[in-house]
Amino acid sequence: MNKIYDYLVIGAGPAGMSAAIEASKAGLCVLVLDQAASAGGQIYRNLGQAESKQAKVLGPDYVSGKPLLARFMAAKCDYQPLVQVWHIEAHEKGFVVAVLVSGESITYVTSHLLLANGAMERPIAIAGWDKPGVMTVGAGQILLKSSALLPKQVVLAGSGPLLLLLAQQYRAAGVTITALLDTTPKSNYWYAIPWLMAGLTTPTQLFKGLWLTLVQRIKIPYISGVSHIEVIGKEHASGVRYTVSGKVYDIACNLIMLHQGLIPQTQMAQLLGCPQVWNDFKQCWQTQVGAAGQTPIDGLQVAGDAGAIGGAYLAQLEGRIAGLARVNSAAELRSRRNKLVNLWLRFRIKQLHWARGLIDRLYQPAAWLSEPSGDTVVCRCEQVSAEAITAIANTGCAGVNQLKSFTRAGMGACQGRQCGLNLGYLVAHAQQRPMSEVEPLTVRPPLSPICLGQLARRSEL
Repeated sequence: MNKIYDYLVIGAGPAGMSAAIEASKAGLCVLVLDQAASAGGQIYRNLGQAESKQAKVLGPDYVSGKPLLARFMAAKCDYQPLVQVWHIEAHEKGFVVAVLVSGESITYVTSHLLLANGAMERPIAIAGWDKPGVMTVGAGQILLKSSALLPKQVVLAGSGPLLLLLAQQYRAAGVTITALLDTTPKSNYWYAIPWLMAGLTTPTQLFKGLWLTLVQRIKIPYISGVSHIEVIGKEHASGVRYTVSGKVYDIACNLIMLHQGLIPQTQMAQLLGCPQVWNDFKQCWQTQVGAAGQTPIDGLQVAGDAGAIGGAYLAQLEGRIAGLARVNSAAELRSRRNKLVNLWLRFRIKQLHWARGLIDRLYQPAAWLSEPSGDTVVCRCEQVSAEAITAIANTGCAGVNQLKSFTRAGMGACQGRQCGLNLGYLVAHAQQRPMSEVEPLTVRPPLSPICLGQLARRSEL
């Protein structure tokens, strides 16, 4: 019989590490699975191996994760990096998690499961986004953190704190930023004003963000009020075209990095049957979770950006309270001393989510980004265009899952991660329905590609 863990954590970012620390400290048998080669998640990627020069470029927020990383590496828990989770299902003992490790499928059993698998960048279906020479800002940061790879020259386009942060990091590393095309609608600034009071509850973060924005506006060519971006070029990107106040401009470039905020990775939670809720301010689907990450599925928790985007510090607190909730659920480990800690964590988490409202409203995606048209590719895996999707939606299809049957959009290797949101937008626009009424794509196993040979060699429980 396979070893049954008391607590299995998927993701070794701030949330996953914090939860594992609390649970293992209480004596629970804990396993942490992570896709990356080293712990830290995206925000603290490669932190344990980063050289001083690289850390200086990445900034103090990056280095601030070292104490958490050190505590996690010292924790008495099992940690398995370089893991690809391809299936999760309910089991009589709790949950079964099937993963690929070194090309072989291994199965783990746990009584309680925490999904702390983080966020992904919002897919931006603009004309030419599928051409060579177009990347996401997150991909650029991964290359910088994991391999210290830098472009010589780049155009940054989009909106959000990560876009500004990468601009700062690239500028510190000597990269030439041809232009930063800011797609934040001017109306967003008015909508965000009532939320300044919320932002002032975290003054350090607020003024850090204001300073970061001001520096980029002064130090690099910063163009505001940008809309209708498209990538120019036949075989590969040779430039970018954009509109400002009704006028169209072109910039010659070979590399464009796009960013339009982050959205939670909900596929694992969906596969287990967790209800999804549409957040109109964040413009994304979120898993329904409680104060300590509990879901309607008994024994299943979600923490960090996998539940709602909030950043590294908030994810760390959510992971900690999730871990403490697991500890308190074991009768023999119940402790009164955790009550005050839980109360403080709940208050702080609620306060930080409220403060996050300022960012959510300021950087809410522009409406034109949800309206791809013509031959713009929406599903890159199956090469399905916006006009093909709109044509099917106009016939009155029930939603994105029926649309998938007609067009194969969402059936590719990414399993709809890169097109699902935009498919929903196109159906909603064509049928004049709110996004909350257009269900997300149904998730089916495998969560990631697996060979038939690997599947055949899968160990039995």
